[in-house]
Amino acid sequence: MSIMNLSSSLIELLSKDKYNTWRMQVEALLIKNDTLGYVNGKISLPEEGTGTEALAAEARQKVWFVSDKNARSDLILLISPSELKQIHGCETSRDVWLKLESIYASKGSARKATMLKQLMLQCLEEGGDRESCLVLREHKARFFNAVDKLAAMDVDINTDLLSIMLLYSLLGSYARKQANVLECRGAMAASRRVFKASRPKSEESNLNRPEQEKFKF
Repeated sequence: MSIMNLSSSLIELLSKDKYNTWRMQVEALLIKNDTLGYVNGKISLPEEGTGTEALAAEARQKVWFVSDKNARSDLILLISPSELKQIHGCETSRDVWLKLESIYASKGSARKATMLKQLMLQCLEEGGDRESCLVLREHKARFFNAVDKLAAMDVDINTDLLSIMLLYSLLGSYARKQANVLECRGAMAASRRVFKASRPKSEESNLNRPEQEKFKF
């Protein structure tokens, strides 16, 4: 098996999900094959020549069309058959790339809301070996995949907040309940401090007096 075929076989076919991961892997493959420039538009079709330059320009165009077709073929081979209808009529690799981006890289409000919900509600699955390195890696991979997708949609989340969300997502249901109890206790303690600070000094001093002095007649 050639290096190109081996690389292609390791990339999961594009479907309705995981576009960002697919795109990153495909870009790596295109770089390896020296065809990324045709896909991202940096290598454009050479202009037609005139006079003595006509034949040379025509030769350059032929080379461009061959390379672009190779890039387009690579993209098509990495798209799920059920999604090929999306690129019907796309003649160049650049056309295919832009069409896929317009469909799967949605940046609308609904998409942002969905990704934020996924990030906030994500938690480590109950049962099984919760401390397994593989389970933890998969959980963190899903978490940061959602973060990367939000970043691609220009949604930046504070680093401290992300740390808290990640730690909270690693807690089990029991630990999460315990955390809620601690939060409630912390809130009650804070309320007591506020209440104490708001009392008149005379009343506060009376509270702090020894018991025997409070009931002196």
